[in-house]
Amino acid sequence: MTEVLYSNVNDNTPVLVGCAQYIEKSGTDGKNFLEILDVVARRAIEDCNSQNSLVDELDNVTVIRFVADTPNRDSATNNLWGYSNMPKSLSNSIGACANSLIYTTTGGNSPQLAVNEVSRRINDGDIDCALIAGGEALDTFTKRLKSGLEINWTDHPGGEPEIIGSSIDGANDHEKLYGIFDPSAVYPLFANALRAKEGTSPATHMDEISELFSEFSKVASNNEYAWFPVHRSAEEISEIKPENRIIGYPYTKYMNSIMRVNQSSALIMTSARKAREMGIPKSKWVFMHAGACVNDIWHMSDRINYHSSPAIKACTDTVFERSNTSQEQMDFLDIYSCFPSAVQIAINELGIDIKDPRGLTVTGGLPYFGGPGNSYVLNSMASMIKQLRNNPGKFGLVTANGWYLTKHGAGIFSTKPVDGEWNQVVDTKKIQENINSMTKPAFTRSPEGEATVETYTVVHAREGAYRAIVIGRLNDGTRFLSNTEKDETILNKMMQEEMLGATGTVSFNGKRNIFRPN
Repeated sequence: MTEVLYSNVNDNTPVLVGCAQYIEKSGTDGKNFLEILDVVARRAIEDCNSQNSLVDELDNVTVIRFVADTPNRDSATNNLWGYSNMPKSLSNSIGACANSLIYTTTGGNSPQLAVNEVSRRINDGDIDCALIAGGEALDTFTKRLKSGLEINWTDHPGGEPEIIGSSIDGANDHEKLYGIFDPSAVYPLFANALRAKEGTSPATHMDEISELFSEFSKVASNNEYAWFPVHRSAEEISEIKPENRIIGYPYTKYMNSIMRVNQSSALIMTSARKAREMGIPKSKWVFMHAGACVNDIWHMSDRINYHSSPAIKACTDTVFERSNTSQEQMDFLDIYSCFPSAVQIAINELGIDIKDPRGLTVTGGLPYFGGPGNSYVLNSMASMIKQLRNNPGKFGLVTANGWYLTKHGAGIFSTKPVDGEWNQVVDTKKIQENINSMTKPAFTRSPEGEATVETYTVVHAREGAYRAIVIGRLNDGTRFLSNTEKDETILNKMMQEEMLGATGTVSFNGKRNIFRPN
C-alpha cells in the first residue's frame, strides 16, 4: 500500500488503528469486570504505536454490555451487578476524560452496532478518537459465587451512559413458557428445521456439523487467546459421553457456545486526521468498507421458517453493494458461530460452501475460542485486523448475531482505503421495514386437534432429558408452541425416531400446550 493512497484519505474518514485481546485463567483470584477491560484497553492503546499520548485524546468510550447486566438476569435483579456507568468507569480507570459515553444493549450483534455508531460520529465530526471495549469475567464471577466468596465488584462514577440498540427481550412470555429462552434450547430448533429442509438423516447431519466445528476448533487451537486451544476431531465432537453430553438434541456440549470465560478485547478508532496528528503508523490503519445491522422478524413464533434468515441475506447483500465487493472477493471470513445452525444458515444466505477453502473463521468460534457474552465479535474484529495488517490490500468479512438469529450485523474491512468520501454505514430502515412486513404464519396460543411437527428439540440437564419443545402446525397450517409430557419413553422416542413431520395431537392441559405423538 503506497503512502499516496493514505494521503488522499478524507480527514473525517474513520480508521481502526488499534486492537488487543486478553485472556486470563486465574480462578477465584481473577480480574473483575472493570479490570478485565482496563488491561485490554491499555494494550489496544499501546498497539496504536502513537507518537503522542492517545489517552489524552480519547473523547469517546464505548462498552459492550456485560451478560451479568442483562435485564431479567439473576445477577442484575439480585444486585450482583455493581457498575452504574461502565463506560465512565473505564474512562476513569485508564486516565481518560471522555465526554461521549456509550453502552450497548444485549446481543452478539453489539460490536458491529458499536463500530457503526462510532464510525458515523467520527465521520460527522462529533468525535475524533474512540475506545470500544468488551469482555467477560464470568469464570471468576461464577467461581467466587460457588465458593461463597464476597463479590464486591462495584464502581459508581456518576452520570449515565447513552444506550444504543434494541432493549426488547429476545422472547415473549408465551415463548418462555415452552422453554424458548436459553439459546442452547433454541438453536437446536433451527438445526432440525435445517435437516428437514435438506432432507438429511440425523446421522448425516451430525457428521456434517461435527466436521464443520472440528475446523473451527482447529483455528482456536492456534489462537493464543482461545479459552480451549484444543483441536477436536469430528468424532470427538459428536461422541456422546459424560464430558460431552447432549445439551439440546442434536447438539452435544462441544457444539455449544461457552460463555463462562475471562476474555476481553478492545479497538481504537480515530479520524484519519487524528491518526495523522498522533503519528500512528500507516501499517496500523484498517478501514471499514461497509457496515450494516438488520433484524429478522423478532419473535421465534412469528418467523417465516426456521431454516433461513432474510435479515442475514439483506444485511450481507447491502454491505457488499455499499463496498462494491462480493463474497467471492473476501479473502478472510469470520462467520458468527455460537452453534452449528447459526453458521449453516449464514453461509446458505451468503452462498458459501460449508467446506470453503478460505475457512469460515479467523478466531475459532464461540464453543472453542470462547464466547465472552455479547463481545465475541469484538474479538473477531481484532483477529481480522491482525490478519489484514499481515496481508495488506486483502478484504475480510465479519458477521454478528444476537439472541436467536434475531439481530444481525456485518462488516467488511481492509487496509485498502475507501475510495472518495466515506459513507459506509448503511441506513437499513427501508430494508428493516420490508422484513417486518413479511407475511407471518397464522399462530395460535391455544391449539386443539391433529397436528404435525415443524421442528423440535429435546433439552437435557446433567441427569438426562427433561423437556421436549415442539413447534408444530395444525391441519390448517396454523403454527403453535408446545411441550410433550415429561415421559422418558416419549423423550427417548423423539431422539431415536424421525420426528420431523411426525403427526399427533395437541391440546391444553390447564398449564400449557401438550403435543402427543402418534
